[in-house]
Amino acid sequence: MEKQDVKHVLQYLQSEISRIETMAGTLSGVEREHFQRLTNFDQRELVDIAVEEQSASRQLGAIQQMCQNMSRQIGGMLRSTERGADNEVH
Repeated sequence: MEKQDVKHVLQYLQSEISRIETMAGTLSGVEREHFQRLTNFDQRELVDIAVEEQSASRQLGAIQQMCQNMSRQIGGMLRSTERGADNEVH
């Protein structure tokens, strides 16, 4: 695989990971809001659902953090690839 192909693949992966990160962050916020709204009711079933929403929010937050970390790693790989291409030109 050529360096340009690797660069394009890394850029694509970084873009898609950023999309997943955004979606996870949005859904996590919705889940947190649901938790807060559901815990205002005095029904045990709704409180149980609220706890599930809170758990989902935490998991989505973890996915968001994982995506941020992967995106940073890919960014580093892209910079290394670009530096390598610059060194080959000179």
